[in-house]
Amino acid sequence: MLKILLLSLFSFICASEGTILSIDENEYSLYSFYSRYPKKQWVRADSLQKDKMFTDFVKRELCILEAEKLGLQNDPDVAVKIRDRSLQILVNESYEHFVAAPLISPADLDAARQNAKKELFASHILVGHAGAYLGKPPQRTLDEAFLLTQQIKNKYEAGESFSVLAEKFSDDPGAKNNGGSLGWVQWGAMVPEFQRVAFMLGVGVLSAPVLTNFGYHLILISDVRPSELQHMSEDAYESYVINISKNSVRDQLHEAALNYDTNKISEYGVHFDSAGVEMILSAYNRRQKGNLLSEVGGRGSASLLKSIEGLGVLCVYDGRGYGPKWFATKLERIPSSQQPRFDLADKITSALKTIILQDIAVHEGLAGGVNNIFSYKHKQGEMVSGLLYDAYLKRLVNSVPKPDTLAVSNYYKKNRYDKYMGEDKITIREIKVGNRGRADSLLALLDDGAGFTLLAQQNSSVNPDGGGLFGPFQRSGNKPLFDAASLLKEEEISPVFPSYKNSFSIIQVVNHIAATPISIDRVYVRIESLLIKEGQAKAKTAGVDGLLNQYNVVKNTKLLF
Repeated sequence: MLKILLLSLFSFICASEGTILSIDENEYSLYSFYSRYPKKQWVRADSLQKDKMFTDFVKRELCILEAEKLGLQNDPDVAVKIRDRSLQILVNESYEHFVAAPLISPADLDAARQNAKKELFASHILVGHAGAYLGKPPQRTLDEAFLLTQQIKNKYEAGESFSVLAEKFSDDPGAKNNGGSLGWVQWGAMVPEFQRVAFMLGVGVLSAPVLTNFGYHLILISDVRPSELQHMSEDAYESYVINISKNSVRDQLHEAALNYDTNKISEYGVHFDSAGVEMILSAYNRRQKGNLLSEVGGRGSASLLKSIEGLGVLCVYDGRGYGPKWFATKLERIPSSQQPRFDLADKITSALKTIILQDIAVHEGLAGGVNNIFSYKHKQGEMVSGLLYDAYLKRLVNSVPKPDTLAVSNYYKKNRYDKYMGEDKITIREIKVGNRGRADSLLALLDDGAGFTLLAQQNSSVNPDGGGLFGPFQRSGNKPLFDAASLLKEEEISPVFPSYKNSFSIIQVVNHIAATPISIDRVYVRIESLLIKEGQAKAKTAGVDGLLNQYNVVKNTKLLF
């Protein structure tokens, strides 16, 4: 025990600054935790919820480490998913690296580097105008809004309460309840004009009027604290800075991406064979007529390309020819529900061009070292971790054997009177007629001593040959009749009551049959499924909780509070 305590203490002392969890030699930062559980979610949680969140975080990381130890990343299904999803991440990161990042100004990057490691407790008063981006903008001019903002600022500097002024004047809908408070805010969470001023303000200093698309703002910073980014590595922090700085160029990205694609199509000499495209369209239409293609999401386009005979080179790309089967192989990596429909020539060309552009992005990304930058490695690592976590849980679930007949039988015997009881049943005789007067007359005869069976044989529309005998039946078979019969003792006769389709009935209870257990044959599959699920739940709990004893786990949750 002393050795374990010393090892834990040594691990804690040697852990890097900002580490909230160590598992053997693996360290997990505050930022890693908040990547899984957003900081706002953590702050709003109560103590029990926080304990569960952190415990789940620890267990998830243990499962991932155990999956790696077991080599589950080499499982064929997992390996294929890792390959395909890694390529897609590389495509996305290549566009971010070659298209989005160059648009960001050095000044914006420098501002993000200087400010992203702190948080501000901010409040504001918003004074809108007729052209502001508000649900119900006030009917005042821009000049009138500016003048009112100056007047509010003068009132604050004369000693009036900021929250009272916000409740009275602010056009932010939330100001009536929160006094203008925005809470703790980070760099990148606000519009650029607002955040530039906010992060330059001193604590307790009210800003001059700041104009955004929402109107004029008066900003007040009441506190400053370090953000969870303070302990990030340099590479991780630089990647984060670039990512949040892209918010300032989002409106330029679409056009920049189109220009990038056009240049790459030209640079790589991409040309499609129009006759080949028409062959694909014709094949699609033939299959449609034969109802061989699903109507949902263009399912089957990969198999369609594979089925076309006589189509050679469909596209020339980077000096080489590519046929339909090459494109089919690429499409097979996409879920069938997301494969494109080939119902128009332009859509076919567009879909094939997208495949080419993604292939180019992979080549460009590898050549440009995108696969070595932190952003790619982080996202790829998160993806692999998710797959390994799922693979480990699947392994635990699949380890549960199917229950044998004895296990099912024992469960049935133990629970048959609680969980597998049938319904009570009743057998009756019924006299059903179509006229109320006639029914009343028959009831009078019964009251005078006439035999129920004989009258049913002579008058009832229900099983007259059997003397009106009906049943045994349960409530789910005929609720009104069952409820009426339930009020009677055996041999007791009911009053006349309305029954089905303008008919009138008199019933006599023959016998009440108490519920008995449903036969095991009828519930065998249900019990088997239940036992499998129970076994899987136990296997997951035991398999995950057991890892806590296999690894050296050191927690440092004080950084979270």
